[in-house]
Amino acid sequence: SRLDIDGIFIYIGLTPNSKFAFDLIQTDEYGYIITNEEMETNIPGIYAVGDVRKKSLRQVVTACADGAIAASNAQKYIEKMKS
Repeated sequence: SRLDIDGIFIYIGLTPNSKFAFDLIQTDEYGYIITNEEMETNIPGIYAVGDVRKKSLRQVVTACADGAIAASNAQKYIEKMKS
């Protein structure tokens, strides 16, 4: 059959690719990395962003925002370590 559509969203699932962090960083029961609003994990200096972290909305725009927040905070963390 044929569908007349204007767009499509590809759904690839909800399983986070976070197994690399299980022995180090705190995750929830589904494998999402737990952060605060500053993208900080339970380990100082380690940040998590995007769909791998526990949050309510998983979209490209929120992942980009997470990255900007983490980058800013990582820079502050490094500057603090230098002083």
